Amino acid sequence: MKAIRALVLGCAVLSVLPAAGTAQGTRPFDDSWFWGIKGGSTLMQAPSRANLTSPMAGIEWMITRTHGGLYISYDQSFFNQQAAINDSVAPSDTVPQIVQLKNMRRLTFALMGYPGESQRYHPYAGVGFTYNQVGSVKPVTGYNSVDQAALATAIITTYKSVFAPVLMLGGQVDTRRGSLFIQGMGWPANQAFFLYNNRGFNASLEAGVRFNLGTSIDSDR
Repeated sequence: MKAIRALVLGCAVLSVLPAAGTAQGTRPFDDSWFWGIKGGSTLMQAPSRANLTSPMAGIEWMITRTHGGLYISYDQSFFNQQAAINDSVAPSDTVPQIVQLKNMRRLTFALMGYPGESQRYHPYAGVGFTYNQVGSVKPVTGYNSVDQAALATAIITTYKSVFAPVLMLGGQVDTRRGSLFIQGMGWPANQAFFLYNNRGFNASLEAGVRFNLGTSIDSDR
């Protein structure tokens, strides 16, 4: 819900800036601030499902220079899946605890490169890191003891979130009122994360629109 509220807020902010959108075509790509909204799908792995393809939505911020820049985004993938955790603390605890996983939040930072000299078409690549966090992890059944509850809580805390390096490739085309883009991201899967199922990577495919809201260079210089 936090991601949805953030996306709605971002849309509201953009909707009250018609002048910025109208001026899109007069602003260069280099040395600019871009704010954008995006949607797409995330391909991950879950213990209960070999290929978990989930819808996602998010907001982003990109600073461009002549040949490089900075990219920051926040998004949320929407799903409901189950996973088993080994919270057995006694020989009699033979059945793993089942937990319900709901949604994933992702925060991404990347250093960008913009090859090419076109005034309208802009391919780009980025490398950085992403922070993934399962939005909600709730036990499906109760605990047999206080020790089991404590162990399950520790496991959930450990496997709920993870950092990973990320690689991004994409392209942007400038239009009169905004810039349309499509991009893909890939990051290695981590065994110390709930969304892992013996495959080496996770990925997302995203598309959206960006608005050039001004120069990223101090005008006094």
